[in-house]
Parts: sequence; structure tokens; C-alpha cells
Amino acid sequence: MGKRSEANFRRTDAIRALQSARDGGLTPSAMEIVVGPDGAVTFRILGDKATTDTTQDSAGAKEWSKAIKELKATTPKGGK
Repeated sequence: MGKRSEANFRRTDAIRALQSARDGGLTPSAMEIVVGPDGAVTFRILGDKATTDTTQDSAGAKEWSKAIKELKATTPKGGK
């Protein structure tokens, strides 16, 4: 087994990010750790409503798609 590379972040960094989110009033439900090309680490804390918001957005997107299709159907091909 090969040698492990140096860790870009420590466990305490993740714990601090979670504690900061809680102190800010967010109820964390998931954490995403993103390491950029320059080695910078970003912690994304997702709240408990993260999944419910996307379902509302998809319903809104369907309405927009329907309205766009209707507009395309009424617009002449010349664009005028």
C-alpha cells in the first residue's frame, strides 16, 4: 500500500464549520467538502430543507418550460 498524501483539512475544521452553521440558526443535514485546484478547502453545510426546496424549484421549472413551449408555438419562424 502506498503512502497517503497530506490531508488538506483536519477533523476540527469540519467540526468548526458545523458548529458555525448551528450557531447561525441552521439545522445541518449534510456536509460537502470541496477541495479546489489550488488546495483550498470549502465546507458546504446543507440544511434540513435542502431537499424539499429542490422539489419546489422543479415544479416551477416545469411551469416555465410549458410557458416557453407555448410562446414558441405562437411565434412565427422568422422571429417577427
